[in-house]
Amino acid sequence: MAATLIKAVHDTDYPGGQPYPTTTHPEADTSPVTVQKIGFGDLRAALREGVQDWLACRTDVLVMVVIYPLAALFIAIALIDRHFLPLLFPVASGMALVGPVATIWFGALSRQRERDGVATVDAAGAIFESPRGSVIKRLALLLIGLFAVWIAVAGVIYHTTLGSAPGTGSFLHGTFATAPGHEMILIGVLVGAVFGVVALATALVSFQLALDHEIGVAEAVSVSVRAALANPAVTLIWGLLIAGLLLIGAIPGLIGLAVTIPILGHSAWHLYRRMIRNG
Repeated sequence: MAATLIKAVHDTDYPGGQPYPTTTHPEADTSPVTVQKIGFGDLRAALREGVQDWLACRTDVLVMVVIYPLAALFIAIALIDRHFLPLLFPVASGMALVGPVATIWFGALSRQRERDGVATVDAAGAIFESPRGSVIKRLALLLIGLFAVWIAVAGVIYHTTLGSAPGTGSFLHGTFATAPGHEMILIGVLVGAVFGVVALATALVSFQLALDHEIGVAEAVSVSVRAALANPAVTLIWGLLIAGLLLIGAIPGLIGLAVTIPILGHSAWHLYRRMIRNG
């Protein structure tokens, strides 16, 4: 089975013997971009096309290889040292802030499949070796920085509510059965929502723009924010879908994330293609 998966990833020919494309049109689009207003029908279409890309590329294998070891490591640390328990939820929920960093690879595969009809690992990876790769890295650092600030703020919220309250017992009991715990949850959810809105507007289409265009970080973020402001309802529902699908995927022992993360990554590309018009 493993040999079959490896062969599927690295094969260079179609089943009939014709070679796959060896490039993914790594040249950037230099035409100006225009933000478009879209509707919920476009969002449904983007999700449908994202599922089609996932079925064609079977990128769930890539997620399983990466996410499960990292999740197991962090959970083990939290169980060994109880001081890490208060960070368990902020880290888990904060992963949505850096989601575009983790899913940009799926966007590259969708871009190549859209242009060439097929997606290969080597060809899609050519984009990241182009000058646009540095823009993508800087966008990633921006979201990672936002994630770090969120973790720091979450720590402050904990220490000023539950962490400073005497006699609350275990962390779980204190969180769900005491007034300081309820205060921590309320403040954490409200502040976390602000961080989520900032991350959503910043990364709505900025990473896909960096994949597709010669564009700077500031301009990519600016266009992304304008796209969010032009489509507030669709953007809000998209953000709720991201949160909901990540939660659903995480419930069965994180197994579902191997499906929901790639689908969201592929769908984000198709949402970008509807929100942004080239030329």
